[in-house]
Amino acid sequence: MGNNFSLTGKKILVTGGTGFIGGHLVKNLLDFKANVIVIDIELQPLSTFSLYKLDNKVKLLFVDVRNKDKVAQIFKQYQPEYVFHLAAQATVGFAHELPVEVLETNIMGTVNILEAARKNGKIKGIIAASSDKAYGKTEKAYTEESALRGDHPYDVSKSSMDLICQAYFKTYGLPVVITRFGNVYGEGDLHFERIIPGICKSIIKNETLEIRSNGRYVRDYIYVKDVVRGYLTLLKNINNIYGEAFNFSSLDNLSVLELIRRAEKSLDKKINYKILNLAKNEIPYQHLDDSKIKKLGWVNNYSLVSVLPKIIEWYKNIL
Repeated sequence: MGNNFSLTGKKILVTGGTGFIGGHLVKNLLDFKANVIVIDIELQPLSTFSLYKLDNKVKLLFVDVRNKDKVAQIFKQYQPEYVFHLAAQATVGFAHELPVEVLETNIMGTVNILEAARKNGKIKGIIAASSDKAYGKTEKAYTEESALRGDHPYDVSKSSMDLICQAYFKTYGLPVVITRFGNVYGEGDLHFERIIPGICKSIIKNETLEIRSNGRYVRDYIYVKDVVRGYLTLLKNINNIYGEAFNFSSLDNLSVLELIRRAEKSLDKKINYKILNLAKNEIPYQHLDDSKIKKLGWVNNYSLVSVLPKIIEWYKNIL
């Protein structure tokens, strides 16, 4: 990450740290010899976090970010210098069924983290995970200046938490930076209703892949290792980027059907699928312009076709 980049002994709090992206991030922070505190609501036995046995290497606390008092207590007790706020309800389908839980977790959970950080007064940087969904519906690529216009529960929760982060920077000078990623995939994603875990499972189990959408929705697909490098790039540059948001993208901007064709080519397998066309509130087209983060030296290193064979091996081991 550069010669002067040292995290040795730095106290870093990761919310949602036992999750898919969180597990990969925590492992990398430990590789940099950081002192990591993780808060999450559960630990899944097949998660990356569990498989790497990271619970033995960090301080793991089971806390719901909606619990304002417990969050405040953690900041007071552990005095983190940096925070990665990844804790969220992260699936659109779940948000459609249980909007209150999603709005409370993604909005008030973020408020609780920011408020605890504000009162702590010693925080040097917070990197908060928003989403491409925060931008809502559009016909062209989003830049960081695009309006945040989510119009369904999950999208609104991300637009809101994103704006709240900006408000805490503008009002209180809280050193927050915001990330907006597309669809993240890779080893450790246990949400099998998502397309790439679903593809891997359908091949391994010889099942028909059920596609909830009409198959034509377009998304950016970005590999988890590119995402983690993105987080570390922001941490390395944090003193110069407070209050800013950054898009992260890839060259894999694909419809679901195009993604299936790429997967077939990469894995040399035929994928049997069925289009259900049941998806509600989905955004038809999403693509992030990531020229801003590239100015900080981040580049997209991985393509779907190149990493999919490795990813399906991971799923074979757990399934």
